[in-house]
Amino acid sequence: MPHYVRLFLILLVLQLPARAISIVEVRKSLVHISTTAQEPNYRVPWNAGASQSGSGTGFIIGSNRILTNAHVVANARFISVERENDPKHYIAKVRHVAHDCDLAVLEIADPRFFEGTVGLSFTNQIPQIESSVSVYGYPIGGDRLSVTTGVVSRIAFHVYAHTGADSHLTIQTSAPINPGNSGGPVLQDGKVIGVAFQGFNGDVAQNVGYMIPVPVVQRFLKDIEDGHYDHYMDLCISTFPLLNPAQRKALGLEDDARGVLVGKVVTGGACDGALKVGDVILSIDGHPVQSDGYVELDGERVEMPEVVERKFKGDTVAFHSGPGIFSSAGCSSSRFPAISSRKTRSTTCACGSFIIRSSPMSFIKSARK
Repeated sequence: MPHYVRLFLILLVLQLPARAISIVEVRKSLVHISTTAQEPNYRVPWNAGASQSGSGTGFIIGSNRILTNAHVVANARFISVERENDPKHYIAKVRHVAHDCDLAVLEIADPRFFEGTVGLSFTNQIPQIESSVSVYGYPIGGDRLSVTTGVVSRIAFHVYAHTGADSHLTIQTSAPINPGNSGGPVLQDGKVIGVAFQGFNGDVAQNVGYMIPVPVVQRFLKDIEDGHYDHYMDLCISTFPLLNPAQRKALGLEDDARGVLVGKVVTGGACDGALKVGDVILSIDGHPVQSDGYVELDGERVEMPEVVERKFKGDTVAFHSGPGIFSSAGCSSSRFPAISSRKTRSTTCACGSFIIRSSPMSFIKSARK
């Protein structure tokens, strides 16, 4: 066979698209989660609170684990799961939960549950705008598996409705995400690109659903590898965009659309002693910071906190805060302000979230029945 013919065949094989996962294989991974929850009454804590039932979706991710949303199993006293086309109910318990990013891992004591199941795999990149996605789950309107399709509409930071205070990267999609879809996988080209978790009420917006993207999911799964969840890291600062040419000139900055102004540094936070009010952050971990507070990461423009959100306890982050001035700060996961000596410049994180942005929270719903 001529060399050019063999070369053509090799290129043809290399350029063939990956085999799309079939609906049969997806069904082997999906689970329907039913819960009985008892939400405490913090106004009258001596009352146990009323019991309520709920349901959501989960999927197997390997190592006999089920991934779902934290709000699906929040305050649950009893959890049972069902596989597609299997009438038996299996008792489950929460192994790890992260309320700040609305994710949880369940485990099943009965090893027979995982017989014949298929664990879904994750993609390694954020999907492109306008690319097609499919949402799998068990939303209201029936007990059988439901599949909806749509496109990726937006990639941005958004408030997570479960806590109402934490903001992380989200992917907006036009695929309908309804109560009961929570915890279900969102697939593209046979791989998971996100976990469905919330959307707007129909009287506010139509076809606006949100998924937790893979970077957030992978960070959670890596964090719990040691058997303990350390929460999200935080710089405990607030910043101000530098879009005004006059302001940039007053600060001695070039008109190159780079840099944000530090407006607040929380005492005892990770950046206490490393940054101060009035500093201008030009780059973070080598990523140039644009004047609107965005950086380019993995080929996408994301807000600067996304660089920090991929860090873990004990990691450091480097700032270029001015000509020839470099600072670094450590990461810790304390959820409350720490009392420490000013001389030691403690790097304990004192804030729950990097920047709390306002949002019409009354209109945002978690996609749980």
